[in-house]
Amino acid sequence: MNVINFRDANCAHCYKCLRNCDVKAIRIKNGQAQIVQDMCIFCGHCTEICPQQAKTFDSDLEYVKHMLKHREHLVVSLDPSYSGLLNLNQPKKIVDALYKLGFQDVRETAEGAALITQEYVKLIQEGKMENIITTSCPSIIYLVEKHYPMLIPYLAPVISPMIAHGKMIKKRMGKHVKVVFIGPCVAKKMEAEADRRTAGAVDAVIEFNELEKWLEEEGIDINTCEEREFTNPDPKVNRLYPVPTGIMRAVDAYYGPGKYKMMTVNSVKSAREILHSMKRGYLKNCFVELHLCAGVCVNGPGVNKRRGFRFKAAMNIEDTVCPEPVYLENPLTPEEMARSFTPSQVINKMPSEAEIREILKTIGRSNSDTEFNCGACGYMSCREKAIAIYQGKAEASMCLIRSYENACSQANVVMDNIPSIVMIMDKDFRIREFNKKAEAVFGVTRVQALKTYLFDYIDTAEFEEVYKTHIPKIHMKKKWDYYKMTVLETIVYVENADRILTVIDDVTADEEREEKLMMRKLNSIKMAQEVIDKQMTTAQQIAGLLGETTAETKATLNELRDYMLEEEDA
Repeated sequence: MNVINFRDANCAHCYKCLRNCDVKAIRIKNGQAQIVQDMCIFCGHCTEICPQQAKTFDSDLEYVKHMLKHREHLVVSLDPSYSGLLNLNQPKKIVDALYKLGFQDVRETAEGAALITQEYVKLIQEGKMENIITTSCPSIIYLVEKHYPMLIPYLAPVISPMIAHGKMIKKRMGKHVKVVFIGPCVAKKMEAEADRRTAGAVDAVIEFNELEKWLEEEGIDINTCEEREFTNPDPKVNRLYPVPTGIMRAVDAYYGPGKYKMMTVNSVKSAREILHSMKRGYLKNCFVELHLCAGVCVNGPGVNKRRGFRFKAAMNIEDTVCPEPVYLENPLTPEEMARSFTPSQVINKMPSEAEIREILKTIGRSNSDTEFNCGACGYMSCREKAIAIYQGKAEASMCLIRSYENACSQANVVMDNIPSIVMIMDKDFRIREFNKKAEAVFGVTRVQALKTYLFDYIDTAEFEEVYKTHIPKIHMKKKWDYYKMTVLETIVYVENADRILTVIDDVTADEEREEKLMMRKLNSIKMAQEVIDKQMTTAQQIAGLLGETTAETKATLNELRDYMLEEEDA
């Protein structure tokens, strides 16, 4: 069962989830993040930090609505953090709101916590365990089983308050009853439904975020509801479980100081640090209240993370809790209260030193000087990433520095080889980019140009107009008399960067060719006109001569005719 799901289409190659996963239970394949189930501790932190919301919690809400529609007997086990995390002016109004949604009974999970506190007290009194790690947080159990299996003997062999409460409800009310846990935790769903050792006690898990949306959909305003009592007896100090030191204070209320030194740790990083200390044998006779979420359950992944709200939520809970013990009748047998643990660490094959060096070469890290160890890919060092690539959990393309270097290299190739002048200016027309063609034309190096302004080289009137109007000017022909050049200027405003980009083509040679061609055309026309004029003159001269000859011929022929006529008359 996948408690946390991925939407591949939304994954943006940012690797933020991998950077924030302390146990590296995320693999990147074809640019997409995937959960490594064998390593995941189901803390749900990746669902919180994903900027693209590509990771989602596998919701039971529709299943719960389906059961309500079919009139099944549903009992709520409500995590005690409700009084701090839900927007309540009176905590007990949540009971009426849940009844309005259709639940038949509403009880506090702290009722189960009271049973667990008593079990912790027994373990302390027995004093048989070298160290005791609380097992109320299922993510802590999965962390130890999968990543510190040598510390399993330190895990308190006791079920969690949620599981104890679910078992208690079903034992008292019947197996036909469906228990729905409502709280701030993702790992509870794994514990309730997918872990065969604890499955069956709770039938569905709903996050507080889901509950608030559901109430909004149904038009139920909690603060206009009536105050109603929970059906369970007041669990008193056991309501402190979701706040820092809550378990310790509950245990202390029952037992008081003993042979064990009390410690509390919350957050994945801190939890791993103390587990490392235990692994090395630095800690003895410690009762450790261990939680995966910084701030404990009031800062779980299933709550609205408003800045600083978890501290307010913790104080709200503190203000409403009676710090006294309560002794409840436990309907569960010792066997039903017991919890077993199984080592499930995945041992990945490690590459040889030669294989690591070869992989480092493929990502452009051929020696220690080029190993930046920036952590952008999610791994603390290039070497660690190379090992992950060997194990199939990472890809060479994940190196953001390498991608940046490649992009810059390709951009530099374009900038260095394009036959046009390319410049980028800021709003003050200070030069921010200056390519090799510009260096050649203006006679300055790029380093020198980046300290100057555009008006140090050319007139900026057109550029100022483009910056002001954001309307580009395309292929404007200009004469640069100073540089003895004719150019075509293209000026564009880059909105996202608030920059002016210009690409200027030198068309001087083209202009000279055009001018020479025009001169040739004019010369050809002139020569043609001269020929025409000469021919016209010649034609006119010929015509004149022909005219004279014709007249003379006519006169002669007339005389000849007259002469012949005279002879006939004679």
